[in-house]
Amino acid sequence: MPSPKLKTERGLFIIESLEREQEEFMREGIIIQQILALGRSLPVKYIYIRTEAELSMALEEFKASSFRYLHISCHGSKDSIHLTLDPLPFDDFIPIIEPYLKRRRLFFSACSVVNPALAETLLKRSGCYSIIGPCRKINFDDALMMWASFYHLAFRDEGELRLLGGKIRWALRRIQKSFGEEFHYYRKTRNGWKQEDIEKR
Repeated sequence: MPSPKLKTERGLFIIESLEREQEEFMREGIIIQQILALGRSLPVKYIYIRTEAELSMALEEFKASSFRYLHISCHGSKDSIHLTLDPLPFDDFIPIIEPYLKRRRLFFSACSVVNPALAETLLKRSGCYSIIGPCRKINFDDALMMWASFYHLAFRDEGELRLLGGKIRWALRRIQKSFGEEFHYYRKTRNGWKQEDIEKR
């Protein structure tokens, strides 16, 4: 018998991990949660972590929530993410997150993390629909307003049960025009993955 189809819900789960000196005054994720709560169009859960072990626990909470969208706010590089106390090379990070991404979309607020190396592995193996993140480092205030605006635009129409590629591209085009920032957008395809053209109508 085929396994039952995984059901997900329209909701955003935010996991954040910063440098110690930033923890008190630069929590992007919790402010995004508060802004989106004003519109009441999208359920949002937020959790702050510092270690690899806490990341695993947060991902279990994400799974239990059945939320469809995962936003990770942290520092990073082209081959690793940086939690408060634990740097995680992709070789360590990918096996941790991969089991939690089936039929979901992943958003990264982290410089250089979203790149072909990450897309190649996650989109081929995890069942994740797409991975999106900025092309370069962004100031805290710009990143905060940019992501809050993106989610507001993408989810303000409550009648739309799912966030599809056309709506993602539409919202990203408006964010790029307003903030002058560019994004990498990789999506799953039948044969693997591809980089999406944000300008495609």
